[in-house]
Amino acid sequence: MIELDNLAVQAGKKILVEGLSLHVGAGEILAVLGPNGRGKTTLLRTVLNLQPPAGGQVRLGGHAAYVPQQTDTLFAYDALTVVTMGRARHLRWYAMPAEADIAIAYRALEAVELVHLAKRPYRLLSGGERQLVSIARAIASESQIMLLDEPAAALDLHNQDIILTVLLSLAKEHNLAIMFTTHHPQHAQHIADQTLLMHSDACESGPTVEMCTDASLSRLYGLPVRAISLHEDGRDIHGILPLFR
Repeated sequence: MIELDNLAVQAGKKILVEGLSLHVGAGEILAVLGPNGRGKTTLLRTVLNLQPPAGGQVRLGGHAAYVPQQTDTLFAYDALTVVTMGRARHLRWYAMPAEADIAIAYRALEAVELVHLAKRPYRLLSGGERQLVSIARAIASESQIMLLDEPAAALDLHNQDIILTVLLSLAKEHNLAIMFTTHHPQHAQHIADQTLLMHSDACESGPTVEMCTDASLSRLYGLPVRAISLHEDGRDIHGILPLFR
């Protein structure tokens, strides 16, 4: 569904990524980890063809929905209307959303537990609520691929759990291919099949269990990091512990 073949990514005259090859199939999740300014957002924009690659190829096996870090609108739309915009690709030119489209938008809001805010003006929502509405809009598009730029960045722990649960369900139950950036390695541990580490000098990718190790994460973030595992309530729980100075 997402195929990167010897991809090079550039910002201005600076090459951020070179020789990157990976595949994200239907039903799989790829997490992208890296320090600030490393080029995670630029990588997503290149995958989406919002900017051309500096080399190599990107192949997408279906329509891709994109959730950026922050969105705004100049108009006084309510949350439901913003989510319904995700149906645009299914409508004829200038056609209005039908009842079925509105129903899909409501179900998308229900998935992120925001039905109670359906009629709230989008501009009056908190940053975290806006992010959840943006994710609901992507869900409503019924795309085969979803790319998200730090989808849980503005969210508290409860809402982080909602988003991770939703993304896992979209991949495993609805067969989407998902690629998301994050500053939380534990999010990769929790739901990602594969993880891409964008080091300062190179990139490496592979199964998450092989990428989210003490050595790899310590190198990535420039401080000691410990991957920990617990067994509680009959399940294995994995986490990341940064050893701050």
